[in-house]
Amino acid sequence: MRSFGLWYKKTDESTKIPVFSVHINFWSESVKKDSGIPDLDIGIKIKEFRDVDELIFHCPFVIYENEVTDLVPQLCKIENANIVFNTDGRIHTEKSYSVYSFKKNDNEEKLLLFPLIQDIGGTYELIKKDDKTDIVFNFPKFNEYLKDKSEFAEIDKIYIRFRISSAELKNNIYFDCEPSNKSFESAFSGTRIFDFKVNEKRNLDSKTITNIEMEKYLFPRIDNIHLLVMEPSSYDVESFANKQMTCRELEGHLWDDYFGSDINYSKGRILAYHWKFENECSCLVKVTYSKTNFVTLIAYIIVVLALGVLSSTIVSIAQCCKYFPYTSIGIGCVLFAIGLILGRKK
Repeated sequence: MRSFGLWYKKTDESTKIPVFSVHINFWSESVKKDSGIPDLDIGIKIKEFRDVDELIFHCPFVIYENEVTDLVPQLCKIENANIVFNTDGRIHTEKSYSVYSFKKNDNEEKLLLFPLIQDIGGTYELIKKDDKTDIVFNFPKFNEYLKDKSEFAEIDKIYIRFRISSAELKNNIYFDCEPSNKSFESAFSGTRIFDFKVNEKRNLDSKTITNIEMEKYLFPRIDNIHLLVMEPSSYDVESFANKQMTCRELEGHLWDDYFGSDINYSKGRILAYHWKFENECSCLVKVTYSKTNFVTLIAYIIVVLALGVLSSTIVSIAQCCKYFPYTSIGIGCVLFAIGLILGRKK
């Protein structure tokens, strides 16, 4: 799997080194009532954001404008902000911008929420290159606007959060696989491989790396990358990451308003599997899931009925033949061979 990326340019007047934190939530179709396309939520916190001129979040596949949703309006609701940041805070709005404040280590931390679309314009765009997409955040206008706003003078952190809803997530960060002998095992289970990377340089193609160097972009200092993968509790999840996995139950229906549609609890409660990385992220997860395969079930029933009818007919005919034992063995071998072929194809 190819890697997502995060890099930036400093301002000409930069005197400090920006520090980043990244929050990733993956919602597979298994946790959605409509079983539709999966969602990937991206949250980016930047400390010393005034020293950032341009920020790029790199997607290793093509996405379109209608596949990107700004989640900042959702965070402007205090209930949603509290569950996302896992704390109790407060929201206040100044000059069309919202600030989320909360206590951290006995100090008050303030996050200026950065909407994708702003009145000042020109702060966000999608740039498609070959089979990839760069989500570009431009800060000059934003920083210029804030310069004379005393109510924001002491805030040095901003937070960006958006959602990618795209069918391209499949086969780019995960894929479903089934063994060739599926017909002889369970047709009602499957295996999903989830492989997620951020700033894994060997999985960024050489053209992308060359462009980063030529355009003088910098790989940021990332204090932490939090990755959460949501799956039903009835699924088995196995981690192959080099970081310890923790797990907790998703808090009932608290997430429904933030998520934007009802979460599917029919397969059991939803568990949030969590990993924490620094600077770069590489996480491979194997998920064994259950499914209702009506087509296979009906096919099995038809085959069993057909074999019953066929065997009765063959026995009736074969009993009149002196070569009955040999005929039965031959028919058995033929049916066994057909079964093997079908099993391989499935």
